[in-house]
Amino acid sequence: MTAKDSKGKQLFKQSKIYMPIPQQLGRGDKMGRGPYEKSGILKDTSLPPNRLVREDFEIPYPAGEHEMTVDVELMYLPFGTKESGQFTWQKTTKKVSIEKGGV
Repeated sequence: MTAKDSKGKQLFKQSKIYMPIPQQLGRGDKMGRGPYEKSGILKDTSLPPNRLVREDFEIPYPAGEHEMTVDVELMYLPFGTKESGQFTWQKTTKKVSIEKGGV
């Protein structure tokens, strides 16, 4: 998820990873590489099936700026990195603006 100002300058960037983290052969904190080494789950942060998940991001809005573009991308990384292959499930771009108001 990234946010850019009206000139295209990046103001905010954050990512969230949903995946189980298996340990190697059920010991230590080293991650197993294949199914033959993955015998224990240290932490399960995967997305639950058929359940809506909502994420909230607090983006600091710079003073004097009236418009911001927010890009959100949901990807599947089967091998853990973008370089080893990725599938984009959904990508959304929205313009967010704050109108000047007076008291």
